[in-house]
Amino acid sequence: MAGDFPLDPVVATFARHGLRKTSMEDVAAALGVSRQALYLRYGSKGALIGWAAKGLIDGSLGAALAAIEQPAKTLADRLADALDAWVGRHMTALHASPHGAEIVPMLQRHLPDAARLAERRLVAAIAEAIRMSGPGSAVSRAGSMAQALCWTARGLVHAVPDHAAFRRQLDHIVGALVAR
Repeated sequence: MAGDFPLDPVVATFARHGLRKTSMEDVAAALGVSRQALYLRYGSKGALIGWAAKGLIDGSLGAALAAIEQPAKTLADRLADALDAWVGRHMTALHASPHGAEIVPMLQRHLPDAARLAERRLVAAIAEAIRMSGPGSAVSRAGSMAQALCWTARGLVHAVPDHAAFRRQLDHIVGALVAR
């Protein structure tokens, strides 16, 4: 939307202080604008959180869909890149934030429909990529495979210690699944 502020400083401020403790003054200072400018644009802290959550969802989905459309890469690499863009890219920031455990559930409460719709779009794109490029045995199960990969990637974010381990495990799982 025209007139939006940069997303990264807003997200970094919420990650540093937590969603509950971050004030509009904190966000305004991070952006170098007045508190009134934030209130004029968003109306409330809840609306600002909603805008930031939607921005993260849209950015992650766009990067994930672009990763699937990399014709020079193998199917396994395209799917792993897409899942990394969807959830893995946020892992370091979430683990580094003392408020990471509170941020994900709170964001899911603010925009549950947007997150579900975005993940449905990603699952459909992964399923289509599997149908078009996967081994014959995978084609009939492409939808369930795509959903399982998304769930697996979300779970890995919480199960492994860092992004490098996330990516290693994700590459292994995706490779094994689409190689059959």
